[in-house]
Amino acid sequence: MDIIKIKNLEVFSNHGVLKEENVLGQKFLISADIYLDTRKAGTTDDLNESVNYSEICHLVKNIMENNTFKLIETAAEKLATAILLEYGLIKKIVLEVKKPWAPILLPLEYVSVTVERKWHKVFLSLGSNMGDREKYLNDAIQFLKDSKYCRDIKVSSFIETEPYGNTEQDSFHKLLCKSRDPVLPSRTS
Repeated sequence: MDIIKIKNLEVFSNHGVLKEENVLGQKFLISADIYLDTRKAGTTDDLNESVNYSEICHLVKNIMENNTFKLIETAAEKLATAILLEYGLIKKIVLEVKKPWAPILLPLEYVSVTVERKWHKVFLSLGSNMGDREKYLNDAIQFLKDSKYCRDIKVSSFIETEPYGNTEQDSFHKLLCKSRDPVLPSRTS
């Protein structure tokens, strides 16, 4: 993966546990390593084949200025999730929120939180052996397709299998769902 870097975007906003931080506000510095494939953008010179880092900076500024979070952990989580959901070409983001004016009453450069979030490839098998089996499976597929946390969903054809264990039951309808890049947010291990 290629990386677009944003380093120390300065935003003044009202985050913190202390009431004074929420009222007076303070400076925050946001950095992000944005992982995506930039080959097509590099060969075509077309911004539509990449992500507009100016737009990302303004998204970060808007989220930071229009919300009040007690924890910078929450700010980092909200920012990383919003960026991944807004920009389909981004596969992973490592985002750091720095708080240089943290009210610690000791000399320090800054306090920060760094989160790493990415899309994952998931294979999901669904099955039903009660009632309207096909409808239940189609409803489950639609639920996944409607989720903003899943994308590029591919579905196999239905198969029917005999029950196992207690065989005094209807046959199972099964299918396999494959999503190229689903299930967000997640921590990488």
